[in-house]
Amino acid sequence: MLRYCGPFFFLGAIPLFFYGAGAGATFAAVILLLIALIGVEIFSPRGAVAPVSGSRGFRLLLFLYIPLQLILIGWAIFAVGGVTLPGFAALVLSVGVTTGVFGVLTAHEAVHSGARLEETFGTAMLSGMLYRHFRIAHIHGHHRWAATERDAATARLGEGFYHFLIRTVIGQFREALVFERQRCTARHLSIWRNRIARDIVLTAMLLGAIFFLAGWRGFVFFLLQSAVAIMVLELFNYIAHYGMVRGIDSHGRPEALRDDHSWNSSNVLANRLIFNMGRHSSHHQRPAAPYQNLEHFACAPELPAGYTGSILLALAPPLWRAIMDPKARRLRAQPA
Repeated sequence: MLRYCGPFFFLGAIPLFFYGAGAGATFAAVILLLIALIGVEIFSPRGAVAPVSGSRGFRLLLFLYIPLQLILIGWAIFAVGGVTLPGFAALVLSVGVTTGVFGVLTAHEAVHSGARLEETFGTAMLSGMLYRHFRIAHIHGHHRWAATERDAATARLGEGFYHFLIRTVIGQFREALVFERQRCTARHLSIWRNRIARDIVLTAMLLGAIFFLAGWRGFVFFLLQSAVAIMVLELFNYIAHYGMVRGIDSHGRPEALRDDHSWNSSNVLANRLIFNMGRHSSHHQRPAAPYQNLEHFACAPELPAGYTGSILLALAPPLWRAIMDPKARRLRAQPA
């Protein structure tokens, strides 16, 4: 399981650079690590690595990482009280990036597990970025409708990231709200059993506690790092199914998810840093499979620069479209 411990180095770099070189150096540290990750994705080996059996040790990493990420967020909320504006911005970006990459990946893995304790950990992590409804929209919306127009988290061909960001944030919340309303109505549950209603109350309590304990600077920091984390998460969503289309039958049901309904990365070392999420086709075909059991599909479509490089590419929509639109069109033109 030690091969998946890379995220802990990113996490530890932030307070290490903060106390060793000043607040402004923390973001530089994360940028250097991200550049190293891009280098890994470009130059390190690609291909298949056999899934690993066993799960106890691999699950332990989730139980270790999520509390540490939440502790880092809590530490930063109070640490920003005495820093300059550049240092404040550096902490927002560095903490937000680690939350949006590794915090989200561990939360995603936990909420998919079906185990009550892991779901609690995953929801706690999502609370640390004000995105608790993701666990509902992702499981009950995205995994049902991925690569169709009904899915708010699937980017359309030709859609720029910034337009997608607004549409998906609103759409996923609406999906979660509708699902919870239908679930509670069907089961005759009270309003308090509605998870979205509880999320709103608990989020308001969390924000109130942060403002009371850490003041306005800590409060603003938490909001901004959450915004950065949400943006990073939605960049993952944006590139994962960009331009993909699944057929819909006469009864309105989508066809089964195939290898070519997700963009993948076969980079071996990079996948160890992102809990094998580069094997995205495998994840969608077996959503409950632990990350160490995900498989590499040789015929699955590949992102042009791995997940990290492609995320940066998506921030420049004209460049992204120039590279990805022809790839997506060729893929769509191929027979099923």
